[in-house]
Amino acid sequence: MRQLLVRLGRQLVLVPIVALASYFLMASLPLTTEYDSKRQVSPELAASYRRDLGVGQPLGFLRPWQKLFRGERLGTSAQGVTGDELLLKLSGSVGVGLVALALALVWALGFALLKNRWRKGRLAVLGDAVPAMAFGTPVFIPALLLAPAVVERGHMLPELTAALVISVWPGIFLGTLLGDALETELARDYVRTAASKGLPPSVVMRRHVLPNVLPALLDAIGPVATALLAGSFAAERVFGLPYFGQLYVLAVLQKQVAVVVVATTVFASVLVSVGLVVEIVRLLVDPRARESRT
Repeated sequence: MRQLLVRLGRQLVLVPIVALASYFLMASLPLTTEYDSKRQVSPELAASYRRDLGVGQPLGFLRPWQKLFRGERLGTSAQGVTGDELLLKLSGSVGVGLVALALALVWALGFALLKNRWRKGRLAVLGDAVPAMAFGTPVFIPALLLAPAVVERGHMLPELTAALVISVWPGIFLGTLLGDALETELARDYVRTAASKGLPPSVVMRRHVLPNVLPALLDAIGPVATALLAGSFAAERVFGLPYFGQLYVLAVLQKQVAVVVVATTVFASVLVSVGLVVEIVRLLVDPRARESRT
């Protein structure tokens, strides 16, 4: 428990660091006015950006958070967002990410079993070809291919399709790790010993092999969950989902600097939470993790 609390403290420290870093990065961005050659924004709009960030004010870095907790709208126009709206959009993206994570685990298990079977036959080359194809295909390509059928014809829910699209690459990645770990464990002496005692292969797999493979899977779950949440940005944009990814992209494009600061910090908090959940699950299911922390 002590080690868990220490890890919790280390992870939580990252949130204010990200908040301050994103604030000062946004505050230092040059804003060209109509008197400059690029004519990007008017002097009045540039001044409103600075007011929105609290630039030049005492403790100005707290200005976006003060507006957020007071229920005021962040941003310099109707394109801004309130705290309630931000959380609602975030919940939509997290929901898509959770469905994608469940699908990725299904793909991982299926691909790991297929890869283990392919190694014994003529299809062994597919064990390397399928990951190469999956890793080399950007998320937006299958999203664009499916978008007409989903958006125009309504054959599937956009949320489900977005989760399906972003889950393939992580699923193949997890399946590759799981397949390699299964191959290593199945070659160990204890598997042959259990089989010589008459235990059915399914029992050996469930009681002995999978518990030893699970830690390797948990090691990759954190980065994969992060990739799913980040990958949902592109899918949401393609399928027109009005969730956190679209909010973030529009805030960047429209120079809603205070929204970018708060959204970046909130997203970092979600990623920290994912890492802590994975760590708690590891402590619950992996005795070796508990022993290493005592």
